Amino acid sequence: MIVPVLVSVADDRLGDLSVVVDGLRDAGLRVGEVLAAAGVVTGTVDSDRISTLSTVPGVADVEPQQSFGLAPPDSPVQ
Repeated sequence: MIVPVLVSVADDRLGDLSVVVDGLRDAGLRVGEVLAAAGVVTGTVDSDRISTLSTVPGVADVEPQQSFGLAPPDSPVQ
């Protein structure tokens, strides 16, 4: 199953962000966005490879991406 994830990059590796992103790709991450200012990489990965992403040097944390929806402004549920 494909899972969307957020990967936090360690502060001391932000200068090597491209190297960390390459390592994430090699570990199976399909990179969506690289948010350099925040030190976050988004993307999707097979659920059985999530733990592999955590072993990439420079990765501080990997977590499933949460999503939510809001009712339209004219909806009776607010």
